[in-house]
Amino acid sequence: MSNPIRDEAVQAARSQLLKGVEDGSLDSDSLQGAIAILEKAQIRGDRELLEGEWRLLWTSGTRKAQKVNPGGKGMNRKAMAQVIQRLDCQRLWFENQITLAGSSLIVGGPFEYNQHRIQFQFERLGFQLGPLGPLNLPLGKWASGWLQTTYLDEDLHLERGDRGGISLYQRVGTSTPTLCKDNDRIILSHTPAEE
Repeated sequence: MSNPIRDEAVQAARSQLLKGVEDGSLDSDSLQGAIAILEKAQIRGDRELLEGEWRLLWTSGTRKAQKVNPGGKGMNRKAMAQVIQRLDCQRLWFENQITLAGSSLIVGGPFEYNQHRIQFQFERLGFQLGPLGPLNLPLGKWASGWLQTTYLDEDLHLERGDRGGISLYQRVGTSTPTLCKDNDRIILSHTPAEE
């Protein structure tokens, strides 16, 4: 059921976040207010809406990082590195890729999605060092965690993690996972284009 007042507030919050994160004009109070509006709306889509490639726009960082940066403004990752999150809902495969100065680090593994929560277990690691070929390593059961979806539409994904962080992602397209299993080998099949 549509709620015109809520819908208007959500659209205003979305616009404020997108503009403010891109141009750096969003102050801490406005940022927290816009996030609160989106989370209160409880628009979380379904698992299929998670499918694709998402670029990190903003993150508060973990609890530890928040102690170092107590102002609450968080970090705009665009200036530091490109961070991409990939979710393949058919294969139930989850990846995070960090690209800095032409080199990438990618971690990936299976996930479950229940009650708007991504429960993941990273099992594979890939490095792409500039023009050098990829280095791929199995991780065993290296790292696990969860990400609670607090807002999800066709373009934006807001999540809270088990380490105390809040992250805002924008959809950048559809993509197959970078680290794929093929007869127990790891294949590095995709490197994001430079923006």
